[in-house]
Amino acid sequence: MIRLLAAASAAALFAVLRLTTPSVVVVWVGLLGLALAAVAIVARWPWAATASGVVFLVGYALGLQLERRAVEPGAALGLGLALLLLLGAVDLARRAGGATVHGPVVGATLARWIGLAAGSFLAGTLAMALAAAVAGTLPVMASPLLAAAGGLGSVLVLVALFRRAG
Repeated sequence: MIRLLAAASAAALFAVLRLTTPSVVVVWVGLLGLALAAVAIVARWPWAATASGVVFLVGYALGLQLERRAVEPGAALGLGLALLLLLGAVDLARRAGGATVHGPVVGATLARWIGLAAGSFLAGTLAMALAAAVAGTLPVMASPLLAAAGGLGSVLVLVALFRRAG
C-alpha cells in the first residue's frame, strides 16, 4: 500500500513536468526520474528516491527555462508535495522492511501526510496573499531580502509541521 502511494507520487511528479512543457528533452528527464523512482520503490533504496527527486527538480527547472515561464506557485507546490510524499513513502517502506503495512499504520501515515500537505498549502496561500498585498508598496531593493525571509519562514513552517507530525 505504501509503495502504491510512492508510485502515485512519482506519476504526479512526471505529470507536473509534462504540464510545464511538452519538450522532448524534459520528457526524457522525466522518464529518467520515473526509472529511478521505480528502482527506489522496488528496492526500497532511499538514495535512488533522492536521486529521482533531484532529476525531477532539474527537469522542472529545465522546463521553465525552455518555455521562458515564471514559476507557477500551484505547480511548484504540487511538485514539492509529490516529492515529499515520494521520499516519505520510500523511507517508510524501507523502515517497515518486509512487513505488511496496512490498516491503522497506513491510515495514521496518510493522515499525517495530508495534514502536512494542508499546512504547506495553507502557508503557501497565505504567503502569496501577503506578497500580493505588499508588492505595490515596497521598493524594488527590498525584494531579495523579503524573498529570503519568505523562504526561511516556509522552511520553519515545514520544520514545525514535521516535529508535530513525528
